[in-house]
Amino acid sequence: MFGAVALFVCWVLAIPGLAAEQPLWRAHDVVVTATRTAVPQQSLGISSVVLTEEDIRARRASDVAELLRDVAGFQPVRYGSRGSQTVVFPRGGEPNYTLVLIDGVKVNLGGGDFYWENLTTDNIERIEIVRGPQSALYGSDAIGGVIQIFTKSGYGPASVELSTAHGLRSDRGRYMGEHSVRVSGGTDRFGYSAAYGRIDDGGILRINNDYWNNTASTRLDFFPKDNWELSFTGRLTDARYEYPTESSGDRYSPLDPDQTQREQDAVIGVSAKVQSTAWWENVVSVGYHNNRRRNLDPYNEATDYADSFGRYNEARATLDYHANLTWQPAARFTSVLTVGYERDEESYRQETFYFDATKLSADRSNNAVYVQDQVTLFERLHVVGGFRVEDNSAYGTEVTPRGAAALEIKETGTTLRMAAAKGIKEPTFYENFANDSWTLGNPDLDPEKATSWEVGVSQRLGGRLQAFATYFENHYKDLIAYVPTPFPAPPERTPNFFNIQAAKTRGVEWGLESRAWDNLMAGVSMTFLDTEVTDDGGIDSIAFQEGKKLLRRPQVGASGWVDYRWKNLRCRFLGHYVGSRDDADYRDWMAPRRVTLDDYFILDAILSYAVTAHAPLKDLEIFLKGTNILDTDYEQVFGYSTPGAAFMLGASMKF
Repeated sequence: MFGAVALFVCWVLAIPGLAAEQPLWRAHDVVVTATRTAVPQQSLGISSVVLTEEDIRARRASDVAELLRDVAGFQPVRYGSRGSQTVVFPRGGEPNYTLVLIDGVKVNLGGGDFYWENLTTDNIERIEIVRGPQSALYGSDAIGGVIQIFTKSGYGPASVELSTAHGLRSDRGRYMGEHSVRVSGGTDRFGYSAAYGRIDDGGILRINNDYWNNTASTRLDFFPKDNWELSFTGRLTDARYEYPTESSGDRYSPLDPDQTQREQDAVIGVSAKVQSTAWWENVVSVGYHNNRRRNLDPYNEATDYADSFGRYNEARATLDYHANLTWQPAARFTSVLTVGYERDEESYRQETFYFDATKLSADRSNNAVYVQDQVTLFERLHVVGGFRVEDNSAYGTEVTPRGAAALEIKETGTTLRMAAAKGIKEPTFYENFANDSWTLGNPDLDPEKATSWEVGVSQRLGGRLQAFATYFENHYKDLIAYVPTPFPAPPERTPNFFNIQAAKTRGVEWGLESRAWDNLMAGVSMTFLDTEVTDDGGIDSIAFQEGKKLLRRPQVGASGWVDYRWKNLRCRFLGHYVGSRDDADYRDWMAPRRVTLDDYFILDAILSYAVTAHAPLKDLEIFLKGTNILDTDYEQVFGYSTPGAAFMLGASMKF
């Protein structure tokens, strides 16, 4: 397996050697998320990645988690077929350690969880990924990184874009369908963009494995004055997934014929940007996120002990104001000072039934102020420093600092980077406020904490090649763990959650992109990761054992792609390698054990052909997408089957 991967990587790496000294094919990206201001990527001391609309189109990706497979340092893991639970490990951290923003609106659930399985790429213009703790700007949940989604803007004459694709899975010949429509346009003073997407997937298992997703999104931009920008964004998702799997997965448990999950998610954001003077910019934003989930599992004799259902409703409302103050006392000295205030209101409602009914209703609020200064000297040295002070109704006051620096050596095309920061993640509502027959929450929990640092280098070579390498370390403490109630139970109930565990991760990320010729591009990225549990809190759990590795984090992960164009034909091949990693086998709940999952390699391919079209039709393209075309048999989670080969034929067009 590793030999095949090595050959693929060597092929990708060999392509740059064919290139002559020609201009770099891609301009430097501008990143907003890292500092809340637009900064050229090469000027950042913080490690970041930008995925553009062209990146999404080239991969024909239908969901964001699929794109994250190719980002060094991030490891998506899916529990089965499309629609099943999907988590993302940032640099070996926990899956609830990444803050997700959609047009600036926080969309994580309380405690950091996020449902990656239902976030599609419909109407997305770009995705910014910032690695490492960013709590100094964004507070809780940004303990391992931030991923921000930007909705497409509308401009120019009115246009309509259509896309439709149909295909089959090798797993039982199940149908797949992906369809979308988008309308957009605008003038100098107004822009609009609205889109709708639909996904259908028959799944990979014998029974009860269908998935569908409806997503609608919109963006309205107003420019009443030259120094005013007003934006409204909205995104609605309605998804349903049938999952027959129990605790040991489909490979070792009987399949449940009628277990389902429904999610409805709404995101609304309103923002205003006013340039009061040449040196004073004001930014105000209001965001609202609501997530409703329903799990239903009627009694089935072969798989269940009783009927069960759960209804969960979480909401967050956010108000943020910050000012960006620019000061330039000399030609080679610039300072941008950001001062901001943020207010969060969170609510949680839960109603469940399994043998008996339970209800939970709780609210939390948070006030925060943050300060950041960006200093540039001689247009070469870029230094960022800042901190945030949180006053939370649940965990009290926390201060999270951050510092970063980047040195550009323009003569050689080199940027040296370094950064250090602290991050926090608040407890979940259940960890704080649970009160049912099995569990009692702990209202005195502290947030989980991280201390992180990194050093790196970015290099442009020969005009047509760019590379980066980063070394990082993360130290996590005050991790929240479940502590079973002792037997016999004490006269007075005691909480079941405590801040008693710790872990650390470290690793190296590197990547390279090249354009050998005008019609040939290639890229590769790799992550080498080492994880360790440093304190298990005295709990006897195979999932978190002192001195052992964290579960489901591969020591080696790699992605590579080659993109070739000939006239109207375009071919793109993508390889993805995941090394061996530890997991847990819970088939025997009385004696669970650790297991090692084998490494695997997946190859995808996308072929597209641009058809010459006549007005009013334009940009007509026929495409064929194949995923796991080698039909690799692999496991991402012990006991859960994964999709085999699948192919989709589709067309996209614009009017």
